[in-house]
Amino acid sequence: MIGDTIFAVASPPGSGPRAVMRLSGPLARRAAAAVFAPALPVERAQVDGFVRVGRFEVEAFALHMPMPRSYTGEDVVELHLPGSPLLCAVVGEAMVAAIGEELRPARPGEFTARACQNGRLDLLQAEGVFMLIHGADREAVAAGVSWLRGGLSASVASVRGMLQDALALIEVGLDFEPGDTGAVDDAAWRRLLQEAQDRLTALVRQLPAATSGGELLLLGRSNAGKSSLCNALVGRPALVVDAGKGTTRDVIRVELAPSVAVLDAPGDLDEPSAIDRAALDLRDRLGAIAGGALLVVDLAETPPPFAVGSQLPVQALVLTKCDRDRTLFDASLHASILAAMSLPPSLPVFATSAHSGEGVEALRAYLLQHSRSGARAAGAPVRHGLDGAARALAHALVAPAPELCSQDVQEALRALGTIDGSHGVDDLLDRIYGRFCLGK
Repeated sequence: MIGDTIFAVASPPGSGPRAVMRLSGPLARRAAAAVFAPALPVERAQVDGFVRVGRFEVEAFALHMPMPRSYTGEDVVELHLPGSPLLCAVVGEAMVAAIGEELRPARPGEFTARACQNGRLDLLQAEGVFMLIHGADREAVAAGVSWLRGGLSASVASVRGMLQDALALIEVGLDFEPGDTGAVDDAAWRRLLQEAQDRLTALVRQLPAATSGGELLLLGRSNAGKSSLCNALVGRPALVVDAGKGTTRDVIRVELAPSVAVLDAPGDLDEPSAIDRAALDLRDRLGAIAGGALLVVDLAETPPPFAVGSQLPVQALVLTKCDRDRTLFDASLHASILAAMSLPPSLPVFATSAHSGEGVEALRAYLLQHSRSGARAAGAPVRHGLDGAARALAHALVAPAPELCSQDVQEALRALGTIDGSHGVDDLLDRIYGRFCLGK
């Protein structure tokens, strides 16, 4: 909690020429004084000195950054010392022994969490920090710098402003009949909604495609063909398949390639038994580690609309058993399914048959190239919020009445709120910061 003092090694793990021990909180200076000499001044400073380890002294230097002009907005001290993991561990133990339980090791991402909570960063800038840490190429690093400087925050704020203006016009128009003084032409707010939708689409396209890694959870009804799909993707009978419903009871990781995998899991049932409910609870708990989901549907059993059944962002819609009905390979049908589900029109759709193998290779190639499933997927929380807003807006633009449109616009605003923390902030913080490494 904020109010205590935290510390962690903020440099890359392992041995190296130099390690950085970072402290943040009201006792940062006092904790550093337990192991570092000479004493740090009250003002901002860099001080050359040494770290005491038992009877030995090791050359080091310290940076003191008083609040509020620090990364976290709290008093921050960095100890720069030789890059020995054992030395860092001993220094940490010595500080805790001197200060007590008011000093503790930081949790992953906690320094950045404090920066947000103290107003030094917003959550989109925090995602920029994450992208800078894990950026695999110049494009990702450039995007991280832009986000850290507030570029994405400004873009999301612009879309939010359009939606709020449109919602105001809709609400005003509800109070007047057509032809009355004060009546609002529907075209005025529809134009704003369409522009907001276009900007959301552009923002989603600008998000970096994360490197392959992690897992995608297979979601769908029981007996939709998820296990058969897994077997087809890996080209071997990795999972037990049966015509009866409820065969899958556990969450099973099936690796398609190094660091790219799917999670087969129990499917939804209309009347689950006690053991079925336990299996679904297990799916929800273990599946939460995935960065995204594949929505697996047998249209013969589950015509649209159908419930997604998870808060994970859907990366693709996979239609199964399509060898039984050739019309399921029609792209125009896919577009109508997405529209009926209020899913983004850009969402990939794969018509597959585990029996004939049709569509399986295309899905496998997509997963290998565009896997966004890793817990370290840059921009994943942002993508989730933008996709949710885009789905709500797609529904708003075809709503038959302004009253219904108003509800959809409010839903879009709530989805945008999950991005910057104004809605569901605790869940978002856990999701974002839990992916960080220690010291960040």
